Amino acid sequence: MLNSLRVRSSSTLAARLPAILLPLMLSLPLASQAASSSEESCRVCHRMDSKLIGPAFKDVAARYAADPEAIAHLKHSMLEGSQGRWGEMAMPPNTGLTEAEADSFAHWIMSLNKPVAGGAAVSK
Repeated sequence: MLNSLRVRSSSTLAARLPAILLPLMLSLPLASQAASSSEESCRVCHRMDSKLIGPAFKDVAARYAADPEAIAHLKHSMLEGSQGRWGEMAMPPNTGLTEAEADSFAHWIMSLNKPVAGGAAVSK
């Protein structure tokens, strides 16, 4: 009786394990990126590799690769908004983004130009 109870408990746990672990596993990449909800709002208009409403993050990194003021320009655009740099569509200011978050996100965008270990740069 006790052995059958253990088997039944184990099989019940095994059946429930994917439902328990899947949400945890799916949240790992998001947690490791530590993106704020404000940064996530950027992803409404921007994608990593392709233009959506705004330019791709990699295209932004490539455009500013040689600009020593890139971080300052990107932070200003995020915090104050911009118009005319990438066409007619204006980028609204992200009022929920702190200066520290904008700085962190600008550094992340510019890091897309840096070579990865054992290979070429991440961007084009």
